[in-house]
Amino acid sequence: MSAGGPRRRLPEHLPILNRRMARGDYRPRYAEREITAPVDLCDARGVLNPDAVGWSRFPIVRANLSGHWPRKKRWNFWNWISRDFVFSVTLADLDYASFCAATFSDFAAGQTFRCQSNGRPGRFAMPEHVERSVSFRGGGLEYANVNAGGDLEVDFRGRTRDGVEIVADFRVHKPPDHESLNVVVPWTDRRFQLNSKHNTLPCEGHVTVAGRRHAMEPATCHAVQDFGRGIWPYRSFWNWAVCTGEQAGHRIGVNLGGKWTTGTGANENGILLDGRLHKIMEDLHWSYDPRDWMKPWRIRSLHSDTLDLTLRPRMAHRSSLNLGLLATGGVCCFGAWRGWVRIDGQSFEIEDLVGWAEEFAHRW
Repeated sequence: MSAGGPRRRLPEHLPILNRRMARGDYRPRYAEREITAPVDLCDARGVLNPDAVGWSRFPIVRANLSGHWPRKKRWNFWNWISRDFVFSVTLADLDYASFCAATFSDFAAGQTFRCQSNGRPGRFAMPEHVERSVSFRGGGLEYANVNAGGDLEVDFRGRTRDGVEIVADFRVHKPPDHESLNVVVPWTDRRFQLNSKHNTLPCEGHVTVAGRRHAMEPATCHAVQDFGRGIWPYRSFWNWAVCTGEQAGHRIGVNLGGKWTTGTGANENGILLDGRLHKIMEDLHWSYDPRDWMKPWRIRSLHSDTLDLTLRPRMAHRSSLNLGLLATGGVCCFGAWRGWVRIDGQSFEIEDLVGWAEEFAHRW
């Protein structure tokens, strides 16, 4: 089981991948194609456009999803994280339901506050392009994430079930030519996912929870975005990890994924150094104990000398929802990363950079 959620049954696309592996088509290292010009994700019938498959340094794929009800999944997720706290907001439309959810965790106090509004699909716009403004108002929550000519203006107000108020007002700075990790992962031509992962974006402002004001300082608080648009199988299972911050005069952001991309010839692994993306074209080895989530998580590159990182958790978020045919469950562990990454033959030590690692399973 995954944190009380759905069992770890193989996603429905894995038999196809297993056949590829049996034929010898699968390789843990591979060459992914870099996309350099704008392209549509799929055609008018919702079939994957083969020209969209690959990765890019900027979000240039238009997520023009259509058809395939109820397999379309759209989300705009942000984490704003510092050494002391993490604040997140998710807007998601799953084709049969939608929600806006916010979470604030105080690492030192060991406290977590949550608020959420659930409802029908189509309650709010989910743009086809990554760098577009989004907003939501309903169920006692107000959220706006507005593109202000490059930088983002973020405002949020909501209350938990216990009446604790969360109020946020801050700006996310986007340095000029700051790159991001954008990938299109193909399971089949009718099952695929576009991910746009943004990292090491400085935040400036504050978030106030239960009357206590938490400052967001650009040198120590960074934004991480996960923009997702895709046609998903009914069952899915993934790992995701992020390391972000400033170290020895460098801005370092690491985005790592696993399980859900196995055998596709694509992944969401990359290192951002001072705003420049370095794509990792191999599957990585994840080591962690699902019987004790607070034990260290280690991620290594076994086929190259690219990275070896270990997360020591400070706090674990568990979530679970089981409605029979529909279920989700998982754990996200926040803490500090140690280890090293290697870029173009040069090693960079990682010492106590903040971030997280997670495991999730879905029937959706």
